[in-house]
Amino acid sequence: MTRKDLKGMFFLFSFSLIIAFIYNYFSPSGLALFGQWEPSKGVVTANSKIEDVNASIQINNPKIIQEIVQGKKRIILDVRPREIYNQGHLPFALSFPIKEFDQKIVSMLNSINMHSALLVYCASVYCMDSHTVAQRLKSLGYDNIKLFSGGFRQWQEAGYEIEKNEE
Repeated sequence: MTRKDLKGMFFLFSFSLIIAFIYNYFSPSGLALFGQWEPSKGVVTANSKIEDVNASIQINNPKIIQEIVQGKKRIILDVRPREIYNQGHLPFALSFPIKEFDQKIVSMLNSINMHSALLVYCASVYCMDSHTVAQRLKSLGYDNIKLFSGGFRQWQEAGYEIEKNEE
């Protein structure tokens, strides 16, 4: 290989890399290059270009969640799969699996007021399902949504009561 060939390969590689970054930057579904990677600050996630849910609706303190649960201050939606929900969930939580969103939303629209206080949670800070459901509910007009970013794992680790469903 000659020096000219190496320069040409380097130029071609650099040009391709620049084009890829430009395409990724302008693509609405491009990969996020930055994110929130610290679990103590909420759900671990890459920043999304299409994300409507912001960090201000996250609650990362299980003590606050316990007060909400005990005071029945919000309708609690567990978005984990039903089988996992049945094995253990927050007291008074309703099963609202993300995979059944389209089937369950009709009954929810009929039974839960758009201004009702909702709390959505999933498995842990590594689970984005609660954000996805909150974003979809927000787009349907629900306007009083909070997320328990630590999810069921943080609740259980804090030693709070869980409910189980017998099948």
